[in-house]
Amino acid sequence: MRRGLGRILATLAWVAVVVVIALGAAGLVVGLDHPPGSPGRPEVTAAGDAAVTPLLDAAETDLSALADQVEALGIQARGALAALNGADPATSEAAIAEGDRLVTDVIRRTVALRLELVAVPYIGSREAGLHISDPIVARQAALVAALDATDGLDASWERLSVGSVAAIRMSTALAEHDRLIGQATDRGRLAGYADAIKLIGQAEAQLATARTIRDQLVNTVDVSVLDEWVKRNAAYDVALRKLYEAISKVGRSVTPATRAAVKAEAAARALLPPDTRGLVIIMAEIGRGGMSGAVVDIEEARAKLADALASGTAEPSAEPEPTASP
Repeated sequence: MRRGLGRILATLAWVAVVVVIALGAAGLVVGLDHPPGSPGRPEVTAAGDAAVTPLLDAAETDLSALADQVEALGIQARGALAALNGADPATSEAAIAEGDRLVTDVIRRTVALRLELVAVPYIGSREAGLHISDPIVARQAALVAALDATDGLDASWERLSVGSVAAIRMSTALAEHDRLIGQATDRGRLAGYADAIKLIGQAEAQLATARTIRDQLVNTVDVSVLDEWVKRNAAYDVALRKLYEAISKVGRSVTPATRAAVKAEAAARALLPPDTRGLVIIMAEIGRGGMSGAVVDIEEARAKLADALASGTAEPSAEPEPTASP
């Protein structure tokens, strides 16, 4: 009996040892399933997450400020384009000046924020997983990726500025041409033909400036309306000059030459645009020839930053739960 009881006890002891070993192996497997840095081991990364999270919070605040600046830049871009389409160069110039300041600030903020994110500790090192959790790493990466939205904004704004400057110069030249021709006709009515002819020469110089600007825009802008505008005004300038030259030679006498000059001036004047609607179309074409594309680029950058902020960022790893007492 005693031998049988001893065997039973020995067998039970052996089974108990096997069970303990099996449970220990299971625990080891579970431990291996949660390497440092994974969500399953918050106690390992809690301290690192707590140190890094405030830095990422500050970077996100800076990203929000950057998005506000890009939005303000978009407002100025749309304002500049609308002002040109409305033939309002003064408003466009003011928008471009403010936009120049904003785009410089956007680039400065972007560079500073990139440096801020690169300086976040642990991230990028081989030991990152031992100190910070995967969500924290992903949050930093998302902030870095959001900054890509501002890439090329300076070039886009440069295109807009160039288009705006060209449009302003064009508008100024054409408006000055009309003003000088108006003065010339006033002098001509008072028989000041010599002064009138000088003013016509100055007006023709303004058309020459418009042609130079036109040649700079021809590859990006439909210049057909502009060409017709310049052509008709140039023809009238020639006819008006010939009229005053003819009259200045004969005084009040009516000759075949003066009759022909009067008819030519009337015919050329009839072909002139009746109002400034053609000028508005010209400004709109210049705006579409590069400025509109720049406005779209800025709006896309604003939308990407807004999406990045609206999508939220990963929460820091939670504090480890207190373990139950053995």
